[in-house]
Amino acid sequence: MERAEVAETERPTILGGHFPAERLDTFLTVWRSRWGKMPWRIWEHVSHIEFSDEPAEPLYLQRAEIFGEAGHLSLRCDVRRWLWHYVGEPIDLPLPGFESPEACRDFWSAHPDCKLRRYEGSVMLWGERKDGFKLWWDDRAAAARLFYPGQAAGRVHLDFLRFTENGQTAFMWYRTLRTATPESKGDA
Repeated sequence: MERAEVAETERPTILGGHFPAERLDTFLTVWRSRWGKMPWRIWEHVSHIEFSDEPAEPLYLQRAEIFGEAGHLSLRCDVRRWLWHYVGEPIDLPLPGFESPEACRDFWSAHPDCKLRRYEGSVMLWGERKDGFKLWWDDRAAAARLFYPGQAAGRVHLDFLRFTENGQTAFMWYRTLRTATPESKGDA
């Protein structure tokens, strides 16, 4: 893993907050303009996980990961509210309709002296796509319906940036999914 101290001029935008559950669609609408540079969208429902542009069953949604080269937006349902955070490129503030301090807080305003280190990393996800098959296979998750859109035969890797403070992971920025074949040894 490559490591570097994050200079003040290279700090990612870090935001977070919470909002009432009934405002989920309004919140997602605010972010949809950025989705062209955040093409990966994972929706975790009570009973399944899906990769799609929009959640099929918003009522049963529990978590969401929306990410790409522009940033990583993460949401988690907490009873009747949504908790969220974003790490990525700068965005215009305030977020329309989410101006209150509870709805949107800037990490750097609250912690101007925080020193972070950045690590580039990659992890291999479950499953392998065999040539000529639509499905992904993995002995450890045989019952799971593994599906990684837009990926060719081989194993899927998640590339990310990890930001630490005093050796502890503080923030993650998922960047992309890519296919790695045995021939490329993960360098695809």
